[in-house]
Order: sequence, then structure tokens, then C-alpha cells
Amino acid sequence: MATDITRDDLAKQLADRAEITQTAAREEVAWFFDTIASHLQRGDEVRIHGFGTFKTAQRAARMGRNPRTGEQVRVAARRVVRFSASSTLSASLKGTAGRGRAKR
Repeated sequence: MATDITRDDLAKQLADRAEITQTAAREEVAWFFDTIASHLQRGDEVRIHGFGTFKTAQRAARMGRNPRTGEQVRVAARRVVRFSASSTLSASLKGTAGRGRAKR
């Protein structure tokens, strides 16, 4: 069964590894995510080598359907975040890490 990991979990691991206080680790984790979010809000692409790329995309307005009533509803256009895993991360998830680049 998969376990969810929270910001506090990341902060605890950072505090243990870097031998800093939990408070300092929480601030660093918050800074990391806030930095990614602010760059995405500006429309920048965020690439983390060996992990993946975060970028925004525009979703067009469309007609949707209310699942309860079946009624057609208009879904407004909006910006969304997209994530593409790096070939390194993809290979490690497939269990092929160390065997060269992932096949595309």
C-alpha cells in the first residue's frame, strides 16, 4: 500500500539529514515549493535534472456534463500545471535504472 508523504515528512527527513532544526527544515521545504509555484505563476518552466519538468498549459473552454443530472455545463478555460517525468525517474519507476536511458 502506498503512503502519502507530506511537507512535514519532507521537513523531518531534511532536518535529520542536514542536522538542522525542524523549524529551519520546514522553512526550507516551504521555500522550495513556493519558489516552484511562483515561477509557474509567471509562466516559467521549472526543470529539475533527474526528476522532471513542471510547466503550465492553457486548457480551452469546453462543454462538460454534470454526472448527477446529465445536464450540459460550460467549463471555463483555465491554466493547469503539467508534469513530465525525466527519463531517469521514468526508468527508475519501471525498474530499469542503470540500464541506460529509458526508451521513448
